[in-house]
Amino acid sequence: MTTDPPRIKIDLSFVGTGFNGFQLQKKGRTVQGELESALDEIGFPPKTVGCSRTDGGVHARRYTAHCADHEPGRKCSEILKGLNRNLPETILANAVSRAAPGFHARYSSLEKTYRYFIYVGDAAPPPVAPFVNEMRRQASAKKMTEILPLFIGELDFRAFTTSDGRKTNTVRGISSAAVLALEPLICIEIRGRSFLHRMVRFIAGALVAYSREKVTAGFLASALAGREDVLPFPAMPAMGLHLWDVDYGDLKTSEKYDNTCPLELWPFEGAGFRTVGRAGPQDHPPRS
Repeated sequence: MTTDPPRIKIDLSFVGTGFNGFQLQKKGRTVQGELESALDEIGFPPKTVGCSRTDGGVHARRYTAHCADHEPGRKCSEILKGLNRNLPETILANAVSRAAPGFHARYSSLEKTYRYFIYVGDAAPPPVAPFVNEMRRQASAKKMTEILPLFIGELDFRAFTTSDGRKTNTVRGISSAAVLALEPLICIEIRGRSFLHRMVRFIAGALVAYSREKVTAGFLASALAGREDVLPFPAMPAMGLHLWDVDYGDLKTSEKYDNTCPLELWPFEGAGFRTVGRAGPQDHPPRS
């Protein structure tokens, strides 16, 4: 009988601009590549597993990875400080902890929260611009909320992914969806267990297209029933998408060390967004 080795849990934040996502690629710079290089620099076994691949250009307010803990005598504080000395300035290790046996960054996750930020106006201010999708044409946050219930539940997102995403089971479950606003910003929030390639960006595209009367609720319902293969709108650009949170429930750790800072961790974290509309399991319509 084999048992899982002890694991180190690493919580990260990163600016996705300039990265080809988290996962190692044959070409291009990745967050995983930088993380494993930093681990190697401090003499720690560098092989890591992430909670999600994330698309190129997508940001993460909270991202979790794990690696084997082959040095149980090494303090978490030493590992965290060593990582941040060797990571680039666009990646921050927020916390390092020793996780309970069996912890897995991907499979132990109960739910992920993504947020997509849209700036509606002529030009976003420089501190904001790298983290939003700038849209000069008006988009109605209130109109978007009319179709939020369509996306709740176990649905076939075949039309809401790429050819790569269709190579696996395309049914995914969305537990809640919301539209938040702080003019001129609109935030689309999606929560679920797992997501297909570009799925959240296609959902954001659907809400914008519907708000502009470019697509009907009936068509979207048909697409979510697996009866449509092609959507009449593109996925939204990557720069507006943020992996906002990863929920591991009541996860037990034997040792933890995290950074402390009086400032907000991430752009828009302390912003006073108002909820324009939200949908959950009680709101989804009957499926036909």
